[in-house]
Amino acid sequence: MLQEDEGGGDCSLLPPMKKRREEEMDPISDLPDPIVHHIMSFLPTKDLKKISILSKRFFFLWTSYPVIDFDESTFNFNRPSQGTSASRTDEFLNHIHNSIRLRRSRTDYAAISEFRVNADLKGISVDHRLDSAISFALENGVKLIDLNLGFTTYQFPVSFASRSINVLRLTGLKLDVCSLILSCPSLKTLSLTSCEILRDIEFYSQTLREIELHCCVVEFIKMKAPKLHSFSFDSGTKDPKPCKIDVLQCQNIVYFSLNNVVNGLDWVEEHTSTLGKLKTFILNGCQDIEHIHVWNEKVERVEIGNCPLLTSISVMAHSLESFEYKGSTDDDDDHRISNISFIASRSIKDLYIENAVITDEWLEALVSTLCCLESLRLKGCNSLKNIVVFHEKLRILELVNCLDLKEAEIDTPQLVSFAYFGNMIEFEKMVTRSICTATLSIKPWISYNNEAFYGWRKLLSFFGHCKALKLICNCDKELMMPEDLREKLLPPLYDLQCLEVEIKSLERIETDLVDSLLWFSPLPNTISLFSASSSRSQLQMIMKFAYDETIKEEEEKEVEEEDKKKICCKSKPVKCWRHNLRRLDIQTTDVSPKYGSLKLEEYFLTNAMMLESLSFKIGFN
Repeated sequence: MLQEDEGGGDCSLLPPMKKRREEEMDPISDLPDPIVHHIMSFLPTKDLKKISILSKRFFFLWTSYPVIDFDESTFNFNRPSQGTSASRTDEFLNHIHNSIRLRRSRTDYAAISEFRVNADLKGISVDHRLDSAISFALENGVKLIDLNLGFTTYQFPVSFASRSINVLRLTGLKLDVCSLILSCPSLKTLSLTSCEILRDIEFYSQTLREIELHCCVVEFIKMKAPKLHSFSFDSGTKDPKPCKIDVLQCQNIVYFSLNNVVNGLDWVEEHTSTLGKLKTFILNGCQDIEHIHVWNEKVERVEIGNCPLLTSISVMAHSLESFEYKGSTDDDDDHRISNISFIASRSIKDLYIENAVITDEWLEALVSTLCCLESLRLKGCNSLKNIVVFHEKLRILELVNCLDLKEAEIDTPQLVSFAYFGNMIEFEKMVTRSICTATLSIKPWISYNNEAFYGWRKLLSFFGHCKALKLICNCDKELMMPEDLREKLLPPLYDLQCLEVEIKSLERIETDLVDSLLWFSPLPNTISLFSASSSRSQLQMIMKFAYDETIKEEEEKEVEEEDKKKICCKSKPVKCWRHNLRRLDIQTTDVSPKYGSLKLEEYFLTNAMMLESLSFKIGFN
């Protein structure tokens, strides 16, 4: 009966003819055991039992497969959603119980390497079926246990003990951490999420290497673990209770991360200066610290964010390569940090500062001392007004929503990526590599007069040498250069190869818009245009241009005659696309007859003198 309940059977009892037919259709049985086990690794336990009917050897091997994985969502997939949630959970627990019973019934079952359960046991604190399955895994030398029981407080088995287990990940359980660690002398990794900790955590372990505590309420943590290299704690709430954390006797910690904690005023300096092998220090949402001092020669990465009382940060770390600070977006400038200092930290390569009160002078002086700097990202630093960035090695520069920034002078010959999001800005200088890709997003214009377009054209002219430029605009009106200005001014993007335009509100792609874009960038290889509006299916168009730089003598005469008729480039130093465009491929989603492909086809056939091939493709599938 047990085998029938689990969907299996003894293939040796089949009639001779049926048995021979079954063997002919059973290629799996000829495969080596490791390959069959590898096939099993891609299948959930429920499907393994079903497939075992097709192969007699598969049926016996799945009971010896070293990974046991029970997933309630997979179990209920394609099952009729009948009954209550509690009844479906009960069926799932019966499924676990029957599967383990089948394994126990075999005399040749092998050791277990992994045991996983993913289920929502809401309202269940104890269940003998799950406890029995856990015991079975422990009896068979399991090395990894992963129990994700949802938002519940399932009572962790008191008798839990194992000399084989290395990794333990638990979610939604009630347990005594100290007893657990003592009962697992080989434990290396412990991860607890949304668990109820029965008492303060204080222990000694010779084997633990990694500890993660997330959304666990605990008031005291003290550890002595000489091999521990990673410790992460997150209270999971913006209003955490005080928790004293002491890992000073874990001298091999390399990674130390604390999120949403209240832990006293002096512990940061004490820990960062004492942990001699520390390389990464992350502090986020610390509620009670006003000053942070990080003094450690080995630290390579420091991240600090959302500490509401913080007024100053001081870092002295010779090996520091990455520093990140994120202030709260809710604070005004009077409550934002205004004192960040680096002492003997000239190896910084990546610098990110968000929502801090920093001055133009501070930024210029700092950048000049960081000789290894490769990435500089500033966001929400509204006190910046006129910045100067001179650096020979800088490769990435981002200026995002620094709303009072008016002018910038940038000389960065190795820059390959630039992004600016904010109000209209004036550049005194913009030196980058020719392979630089740039992104510009200007906040909504106040007016669309000639003065605004003069400023827009001047801004774009600093990016004509770039390989690619992306413009994020609010409406197509920002790209409709007035005709009288087109005649007076030179196009700003003569050498640009790729122009990408994202318009937040775009109902249709009109020929006038394409014509204006081709004034801004007269010789592009590619123009991509799309709408970011979610009000309708996304509009998108990609135009690919192919030119012929070598024109035969006969054709030159024809072009000269045509040039006399066209006045578009008479006063320009470089001729535009109209004069030597040979092939144009357009892919678009805009099929409207008035503004779509037919209108564009007429436009290009009329204006391109040497056009030989014009193709349209509707859609991007």
